[in-house]
Amino acid sequence: MRIRHAAPVASLLCLAATGCTTVSQGEAVPATTTNDSTTHSSSPPSGDDLPSHGAPKVNDPLDTIRYQHDPCSTLTASQAQEELNLPPQGKPEDVPLGKGCEWYNADTRGRVNIGILTGNPRGLSGFYEADQRGEYPYFIPLSPIEGYPAIAGDVEDRRPRGICIVVVGVTDQLTIQFSLQLSQANVGQVEPCDMAAKVAGLAMKTMKAGA
Repeated sequence: MRIRHAAPVASLLCLAATGCTTVSQGEAVPATTTNDSTTHSSSPPSGDDLPSHGAPKVNDPLDTIRYQHDPCSTLTASQAQEELNLPPQGKPEDVPLGKGCEWYNADTRGRVNIGILTGNPRGLSGFYEADQRGEYPYFIPLSPIEGYPAIAGDVEDRRPRGICIVVVGVTDQLTIQFSLQLSQANVGQVEPCDMAAKVAGLAMKTMKAGA
């Protein structure tokens, strides 16, 4: 299976996957597959037409305004340090389609990047459409994360290198990307997409509590 929304989304996934995604320690959370993409149209839908291309609807849109301004607050210090073996405070960064934050453990080389993709107004529908175009070699719909639809996908399958990208739809128009690079010790020992889903779950809990 594959993935792609348009060139901007593809470049963001590529950027995150090549240099910035990670986690080090913790229990893996199984991420099972659910939805399949089914339809395709040549003209991009408007916001009123979303979701499209088989993407699941976001039934309970999440207000993420405060986190759009401060993506580093999507993980608490306790979550980052105790659950993921990362520094308690992330470093803000700009991403091609929005703002993000990076947590990096220089000792383990584990890394997590969270990006709020305000520049992708088509939400998960863009990713499902791209999957139907065959533009990504790796695309798996996941079971909902904290009640919100999600996918795992990448411009290439980097799971053997401990890298996975999970994208969660928080509204029909807005997605949040969770990019993970396992610590060196966990590569080949832990399923990176399970860990990326765990990171997403932690951040979603934080954002739901603060919405």
